[in-house]
Amino acid sequence: MLSALEIVIPAVVVFTTLFGLLGRGNPPPGGVALFLRVGLAGLALCGAIFYVLEATHLLDQPAVRQIATNAYRGLGVGGAVMVAMGIFGVVLKRKE
Repeated sequence: MLSALEIVIPAVVVFTTLFGLLGRGNPPPGGVALFLRVGLAGLALCGAIFYVLEATHLLDQPAVRQIATNAYRGLGVGGAVMVAMGIFGVVLKRKE
């Protein structure tokens, strides 16, 4: 149960924040563009956490390592789902 919470809670907080930050603009981006932006930003954050965790060994304490691992898994899966939804939206727009 704790692992599931470590995956879901950081991803929900980060993606909600990204939607708020990336949804601003003049004019505001549409749904498909916003989903692609948020998904790609989530994948970039996933890659950054993975790099810090695996390549630099800055987070070598077991508890911190497990939390960071679960956080980048949640960001990776959430980002991939949002990018897939954005791509699906682009495909649907092109058919119209």
